[in-house]
Amino acid sequence: MIHNEIFYLFSIISIGYIFGNIKIRGFSLDVTAMLIVALIAGHYGMVISEDFKFFGLAIFIYAVGLQSGPGFFDTIKNEGIKLNIIAFALLILIFASVYLIGYGFKLPSPIIEGIFTGSLTSVPALAAALEIKDDPSISVVFGVVYPFGIVATVLFIRILPMLFRVDMEKEIEEYESTQKIRYPDIFTKNFLINNENFRNSEIKKSQIEGMTSTVIERIQSSEPIDHEADDAILRFDDIIRVSGTKEQLTNLSLILGHEISEEHTFKDNMKVFRLLTTSKEIVGKKIGTVKELTSLRAIITKVRRAGIDIPAYPSLTLRLGDKLYVVAPEIYSEKVIKLIGNDLLKYSAADFLPISLGVVLGIILGSIPFMIPGVGIIKLSFVGGILITALILGRLGRVGPIVWNLSPHSTTLLKTLGQLIFMATIGTNAGKYLVASLQTHGFLPVWIALFALIFSLSIVALICRKLLKMNFLNILGLLSGAMTSTPSLTMANNITKTDYPSIAYAAVYPLGLVIVIVLAQMGIKIM
Repeated sequence: MIHNEIFYLFSIISIGYIFGNIKIRGFSLDVTAMLIVALIAGHYGMVISEDFKFFGLAIFIYAVGLQSGPGFFDTIKNEGIKLNIIAFALLILIFASVYLIGYGFKLPSPIIEGIFTGSLTSVPALAAALEIKDDPSISVVFGVVYPFGIVATVLFIRILPMLFRVDMEKEIEEYESTQKIRYPDIFTKNFLINNENFRNSEIKKSQIEGMTSTVIERIQSSEPIDHEADDAILRFDDIIRVSGTKEQLTNLSLILGHEISEEHTFKDNMKVFRLLTTSKEIVGKKIGTVKELTSLRAIITKVRRAGIDIPAYPSLTLRLGDKLYVVAPEIYSEKVIKLIGNDLLKYSAADFLPISLGVVLGIILGSIPFMIPGVGIIKLSFVGGILITALILGRLGRVGPIVWNLSPHSTTLLKTLGQLIFMATIGTNAGKYLVASLQTHGFLPVWIALFALIFSLSIVALICRKLLKMNFLNILGLLSGAMTSTPSLTMANNITKTDYPSIAYAAVYPLGLVIVIVLAQMGIKIM
């Protein structure tokens, strides 16, 4: 049984995982250690069949796409367009630099492909390239270049603020001021309705909310309130509690009357809940379609997502992990909590239907040929089909009873397991060519990768800062996200002592991932 592929696979994963987590002055080899162990194992004759490669690749790509789906489509708006254009330009520049220099040195296309994917430390790009041309030299060069690519990008992010002589505290202050304008805080205030128009007209709660984009949480009236009605009537002398931005509440005061003390005690049995969205019953649904909220007399007043307050518009789709601020009668406490979920650990982690069905749909999509004028008939391929399917399903959130969103624990498990299996498999198959490749090409691939990275990153950083006048926190997040480099983001967050670079990172990461995969496949086809 020792000479068994399963034994080889998990032995390589175990040893690689141990070495990958050893840190020296805060630096670790991470997944590089897995590839190095696999290359050595392959050199000594331990080979794992390629069926494992495609299995690991399928679940890895699917998990990445599913996680990136909401961000991929949501960020193609406002400033996200500018950030993604810059990220696209950076990747094109790295791609062109690697291929032009490689072509100048008359290197074979698999070697150049290994340099490009290794410089960006992109396992999905490597997988996409291997699907087009299953040449072991791609994996060998990837393994040689990969660790140098990680070190170069992390060190570049580290020294970039020093090169530009940036006052990071000032950058943070300016960034926070901009964020306050774009995503204003949501407040709660009490108002006494003393506008004479409310004496003579029947004005409904929904009318005021529609005019001002606020949410009316509670109503205290001298008249009986019909809680079974779909809408409530607002009357003169009613006292209401409303949530909205400062500007929205100011506009509301012009319509209603005047603001009163926040300490006002409402004579009802309503309670404020702060709950995490974890129930499969509401994940992926728009707030306006959750009819159970009406029957429980529950009102979502705001949604907090990724550190940002979002108004609870009826058209807003609820995502797994959203923090909801809910006002509901205290007697319905248990039912409201059960409806929302409020426990990520109880979110279904063993529902494999969304995973298996999504992968099947992705493989089918990738197998469909279609015509592009001037190019000919092409297919999205195994990787492209699964990735695009996962991006779309991740954006949809749910289709009927099927919830595509996975819990963070499930997503992390799929990504990690898939990546480890994939790296172990390609490493053993490439290992037998390792020595011959180093003897033939030496460290030339490393020098080409380092030049392409530093040259391209420097040009883009200079344009962002000097020409576009971008905040440095956005620049750091943008560069890290375009290269889909988590270690670089970690360094950016460390040197800024905030998580602000993560916002730009998340804005460009999904598109960066797709572009890297497309370029990897394009590089093989054009050479």
